[in-house]
Amino acid sequence: MLQFWKKIDLVLILTCVALSVISCVAIYAATHGKTNPQIPSHAWAKQMVYSAVGFVVMWLAIAIDYRSLRKMHWWLYGVTLLLLTAVFGFHAVNGARSWIPLPGFSLQPSEFAKLTLIVTLASLMANTDEAEYPDYRIRKTLPMWGLMIVPFALTLKEPALGQAIVMFAIFCTMYIMFLRRTWFVLSVIIFVAFSIVFIVLPVEFPGLAMNVVQNVIIKHHLLHGYQANRILTWLDPSYQTSGAGYEIHQAQTAIGSGQVFGEGWLRGIETSSGGVPNQWTDYIFTAIAEEFGFLGSSVVVLLFTILVYRLIRAASVSKDTFGTYIIMGVVGLFAFQVFENIGMDMYLSPSTGITLPFISYGGSSLVANYIAVGLAINIRKRSPAFHFSKTYT
Repeated sequence: MLQFWKKIDLVLILTCVALSVISCVAIYAATHGKTNPQIPSHAWAKQMVYSAVGFVVMWLAIAIDYRSLRKMHWWLYGVTLLLLTAVFGFHAVNGARSWIPLPGFSLQPSEFAKLTLIVTLASLMANTDEAEYPDYRIRKTLPMWGLMIVPFALTLKEPALGQAIVMFAIFCTMYIMFLRRTWFVLSVIIFVAFSIVFIVLPVEFPGLAMNVVQNVIIKHHLLHGYQANRILTWLDPSYQTSGAGYEIHQAQTAIGSGQVFGEGWLRGIETSSGGVPNQWTDYIFTAIAEEFGFLGSSVVVLLFTILVYRLIRAASVSKDTFGTYIIMGVVGLFAFQVFENIGMDMYLSPSTGITLPFISYGGSSLVANYIAVGLAINIRKRSPAFHFSKTYT
């Protein structure tokens, strides 16, 4: 029994629990006394139940032999595509067909699709690495792109742009790790070029970027109107502050109100008055920032830093190629979501509807996140220790 607990990453588990506790506190503040019909009744209590379910499921993910997933990844992938297709048979919620209504619960398949994508890609990448003559040429890895594009396209069709972008971020994280030397350097060059074209230049020349969005993207219907407006509000913070830019403007106001020590729990003006739309989901970080200030926000960021660090550490000590790829996919999943969610609240990135892991309200996302952590702990537990782990323990 003692040997079992020695192999369990308790720091990682306690970090997730701490984030879940913060989630319930923040959701209570964001929904307390509100009469908005879109807010689920007793949202904070439901989040506690979801956390408990997720915690139990995490231990199940720890208990199974994760290597069995390698034999059944095609089944998992196929079921995921069926669920992603099934959502179109149900009524839209807030303009999106992303959920399958179940008794007392709504299942969001795209949350679990991210996990099955990780497992499927990890299996294919591990097969290539373990082949007698590994072939890393681009044409040999095109099937991996296809495996990502299918769930990506179905999710984008819902439409759930944020979830689709997360899938792409997961793929990029795993694919860059999979590529070897020459292709790795090339991928880094492409990433830098992408960042310059789509991030640096728009920030430096917002007027030109806004013209491109309005005269190219919107005119040719490359994005939905509300999606294009999110880009416009990122480029120009003063753009339609009472219309399309209202959410992000209120988010900025809430964060600024918190200053260093915060307004105090249940004392935030924006949070108490419901001034920030969707604050219990996409903009939950603003409730933490307003009521607990810079210090409280820093604690949340620190916990996420610990989470990602422990995952990378688990990947570094794993001697199983399949397991290592799974963990790195989970790293891409969490790291990108945290950066994008917190970044959109502070104009560092456009608003994309991506939730904050473990903290935003949502049963499917919370359970999926706990499963991801459980798999990482499982892989770490089954990996024999070697010199690297002793050096950095």
